[in-house]
Formats: sequence, C-alpha cells, structure tokens
Amino acid sequence: MNTLNTEDIESLRQRVALSTKFGWLVVSAVTAILYREKGEKALNDVWSTLMSAEQSVRFRDALVKLGIQNDPPAIAAAKYHYFSNSIGGLTMQFIQESPKKAWIRYMPPWGSFPGIAAMAVPSSVRRTILSTWHPRNGELIGCPRLGWVATKFVAEGHPYDEGYFEEYDHDLGPAEKMKIIPVTSSPEFDPAKAPRLDPEAWPEARILKGSHNYAADYALHAIEAVIRHFGQQTTAHIVRMAMRFLAVQYAGELAKQVGATTKSAHAAASLAAAILGSFRNPVDLTKKSDTVSELSFKSFAPFEPVATEDMRGALFAFFDMATRVISGRFTASRSFHAGSGVETWRFEDHQRWMA
Repeated sequence: MNTLNTEDIESLRQRVALSTKFGWLVVSAVTAILYREKGEKALNDVWSTLMSAEQSVRFRDALVKLGIQNDPPAIAAAKYHYFSNSIGGLTMQFIQESPKKAWIRYMPPWGSFPGIAAMAVPSSVRRTILSTWHPRNGELIGCPRLGWVATKFVAEGHPYDEGYFEEYDHDLGPAEKMKIIPVTSSPEFDPAKAPRLDPEAWPEARILKGSHNYAADYALHAIEAVIRHFGQQTTAHIVRMAMRFLAVQYAGELAKQVGATTKSAHAAASLAAAILGSFRNPVDLTKKSDTVSELSFKSFAPFEPVATEDMRGALFAFFDMATRVISGRFTASRSFHAGSGVETWRFEDHQRWMA
C-alpha cells in the first residue's frame, strides 16, 4: 500500500531525514571519487557546472516563492542564500549592514563533505563554488550594480565561509562582480534580527519537502555534471565506486536509522526499500520465504533522467555492497524489464559464507 500521499508530519520528518542524508552522501561520495580518480581541476570543473545548473533551475522562481522579489537587490540576494540553504539543511547566518549591503555566513559542518572528508577538499573548490553562483545574482535580479565579495573560507583556516553582497553606485564590469577581500573581523550575527519565512506560506511540511527536493536535486545534478564532463561510461564507474564506499561506511548507520538492524536478507531488503521510498518511489517489498525477499519498483527518483542500464547497475552497487556488509552469507541481485519498466531486486540468505 502506497502511503506517500497521506503521510503525517512525523512520517514526513522521518522520510526527509533519510532522503536528505542519503542524497548528500551521494553528492559527497561522487565528487570525492571524482577527485581521487581525476584530480583537482576535474573537481572544480564539475562543481562549477553543478552550481551553474542549480542556479539556472532555482534562482528566479525562488525569489517569488520566498517572498523576497521586491527587496533591494543586495538584501534579496543575501536572503535567497540564507533561506534556500537553511531549507536545505545548512546552518546559515544573515546580517544586514545597510539597504545596499548584506552579509551571509555558511556555518560548519559542510553538508556536501561530512566529517573528516572536508579536510581533503582543496581550498580551490570552495572558491569555485562561491565564485560561480553568487556573482551572477545581480545579472539574474536585473541589477548590474550588484557585486559579491568573499571574505572568509573554512578551507583556508577560518571558522566559516563568509561574504557580502553590495550594491554599488555604478554598473560593474565582469572583473568587479566578484572579489576576494580577506577580513579579520565582520559584523556579529543577531538571531533576533534574522529574517524569517512567513509561517503561513512556509509551514513545517513545506520546509521539509523543500529540504528533500534540495538534496534530491543535488544528488541527480552532481551525476549529470560528471556525465557532461566525462561521459556515461566513466561516470558509471565513478558512481559505482562511490556507492560501494558509501555502503561500507554507512550501511550500518542507515540500517539503524530505518530500524532494519537484524542480520537477515529481509533486513537488507527493508533498508533498500526505505531508501527508495524516501525519494517517493512506490516500492513493493515481499518476503518470499525465510531466506528470500524481493522488492520491485518502476520509478527511480531522483535518478530517472540518468537511469540507463549501466547507471542503474552503478547505483545498485550501494545496495549490493550494503547486503554484503550486513553478512557475507547474503547476496543481492537485480533485473530490469525494459518493456514494463519494472526493476526487481532479490535479497537472499544462502546460509553459507559467500564473501
């Protein structure tokens, strides 16, 4: 029975907690393996493409949805990043210095590189991220006087990533729209003065759904950006390796999160069903016997646009490896029927060591 359209607020919280966690792990893993396999330039190129794609999809419509389209340009730009990233699960700070200047801070930890992984990311990547999107805000708002100044970077020894939008008294040339000006001190954040979303327009359920969409879109678009630079075959290899590593590192943690903690093939199938279901894919999970469980589904959100046979196999590598992590007696296999569009995953306890 599909209950995705009738979930209560607690079910929504649990589903979004899982989808956002898994979505950001995919982003982190794919870009980390890209860095390992292809190097720093490739990592910067892909993040630049990813940021440009996200901005093209999100920015203008979001100004209206957030109710900030009539704010002064610098304030609207800063509020956009403050609100959108907060909805996405990041911890943000906003300080309005004047009607023409507003600061934003991206507080640690980084969602895209959890834990100690952040220490391996070159400082150039954060510069790429903050110089790809933010300087274009003036163009998209229609204010050629709006510039972005980056002032601090975690990767360069600061406690947060920081910068400000400022509306100047003249139109800016291309080289003026983005500056890096390190500062030793900047305005203090006052939570009491921070902007707030209209609670009637943005109830908790809408914010949760926005957080889900944020993570799901980034997971898909990260893979699309790698495809754009390196093609389907290389990307499938990178995704396959990323999914295997994720399973080794996080299968146990995710299994606890969804309550699939018994050492059984059915628990492995339940973990897979929970992750797929968290992205609003209707999944049929059937316990065929004490040793065999199967799940079947048609939609493969958020990865439908890239779901070639090779990529389906690459993404399945997480669930294959997670099953092996749970027990060396278990295996997972998949089949896809192109005519019906149904994919079937089989989880089996062979009752003997298979690893």
